[in-house]
Amino acid sequence: MKSPLITTIIPTYRRPNRLKNAIQSVLNQTYPHFQVWIYDNASQDDTAAVVAQFCQADHRVKYHCHENNVGPARNFEYGLSKVETPFFSFLSDDDYLIPEFYETALEGLERYPDAGFFSGAVIDVNENHKIIDVVLTRWNDCEYYPCPQGFLEIIGKYSNWIGTLFRKDVIQKNGSIDCRLKTIDIDYVLRAAQHFPFIISKKPVAVFVQHALSYSHAHGLKLIWPGWDIMILKIRDSPILSSEVKAIAEKKLRADLLKLLTMNALLSLKNKDFKQVDAIVDVYTKMDQKGVQITLIHALANLCKSIPLFHSLVLSLVPLRRVWNWRWWLKRARLRLKYKKFINPTIL
Repeated sequence: MKSPLITTIIPTYRRPNRLKNAIQSVLNQTYPHFQVWIYDNASQDDTAAVVAQFCQADHRVKYHCHENNVGPARNFEYGLSKVETPFFSFLSDDDYLIPEFYETALEGLERYPDAGFFSGAVIDVNENHKIIDVVLTRWNDCEYYPCPQGFLEIIGKYSNWIGTLFRKDVIQKNGSIDCRLKTIDIDYVLRAAQHFPFIISKKPVAVFVQHALSYSHAHGLKLIWPGWDIMILKIRDSPILSSEVKAIAEKKLRADLLKLLTMNALLSLKNKDFKQVDAIVDVYTKMDQKGVQITLIHALANLCKSIPLFHSLVLSLVPLRRVWNWRWWLKRARLRLKYKKFINPTIL
C-alpha cells in the first residue's frame, strides 16, 4: 500500500453513532491514500468499541483516547500536533464527507502548488436532512485567490473547515489551534489565508449537520464573543499584513460581528432567553455601538418579559417576513433542487 498522504483528524466525545457515520464517510473516499485518526475525549461509553470495529476492518483507522476530558479545542490541538503527512483535514464527529472530496482537493492543489489549502462547498442541513444553506455559493467563480486579496475575500464568506484540505506547511506558518476561542475553525482558516494563496471550489465536498446537541448550537453567544474581538486584535498585531489590509479586515470583521450578535439576539428573543438578550446588549455597549436594531430588540425583550401575550404576537408575525420574501423562497428551492442528491439520510 502507498504511504498515506492525508491525515483526517476526528475529535470525538460521546457520539458513537454519529462518529460511526463520520468515519465511514472518510473510508468511502474515492482517493484511498489516507489515515483516519480518532481522538476520543475520554468518552467512557461505546466510542472505543465502535472505533475498534473499524480498526479491525481497515488498517487506515487509528485511535487515541485521552485519560481525561481535555475540552474540544485542546482535542483538536492535540490531533493537529500529531500530523506527519503532507496534507490534513478536520472532521467533526457529527458531520460527514462526500466521496470525491479528497480527489477533488488534491487535483486542485496539484494545479496550484503554492496554494496552502483547498476549500470546497459544504452543505448545511438540519436533522431532517433539509438543506439550510451552501455557504460557498456566495463566492465568485474565481478558483485561485492570492494573498492578500484572498484573505480579505474570505472574511464574510467563511469556508467551513470540514470541507478544507490543508498542506502541512500551514502548520509551520499558523502554529497551533488558538484554544482561547470558540471559533477555532474560522480563526485557523483566516490565519492560513494571511500566509498562503488558496483554492475555492463550489463542488460539494462535505455535509455539516446542525442539531440540538451540536457544538455551535450549545455555545450561543460564547461562540462569537469575546473570541471575535480577539481575532480582530490578532489581525491588528499581524506582522505580515499592511496597515491598509488590516483596516479593511477589521471593518469587515466588525460588520460581521454586529450581524451575528443581531441574529443571536433575535433567536434568543424567540426562545424567551431574555438573559442572553441582555448579555448581547452589554456586548454592544462594550463595543460602543448604538444600533437601531439592537435597541429595538432590547425594547421588544422588555415588553415580552412583562407581557407574555406580546411575545406570542411577535412570534406570529415573524413567519410573515418569509411569506413576502420571494427571493428567500426561490434561493431555498434552488439549493434543495441542486444539492439534494449529495445528501445521504442513511449516514445521519
